[in-house]
Amino acid sequence: MSVSLEQNSSVAAKATSGAEFLSAAVSKSQQELEGQMALQLIQSANPTNLPTPTGNSGFQVNIKV
Repeated sequence: MSVSLEQNSSVAAKATSGAEFLSAAVSKSQQELEGQMALQLIQSANPTNLPTPTGNSGFQVNIKV
């Protein structure tokens, strides 16, 4: 039984392309997860959730230089 180099290289190429597809899929899902986390952070920092201020204190600050 003989083994040729062409058969080994084609098997190796298939294995690496499968690994490349797997790493691309993992990378894509990681990026989607990070995007969802960023959107949640932006929505949680929405200033409309704050109560409206009452009175005049703290709105005018006098600074002398």
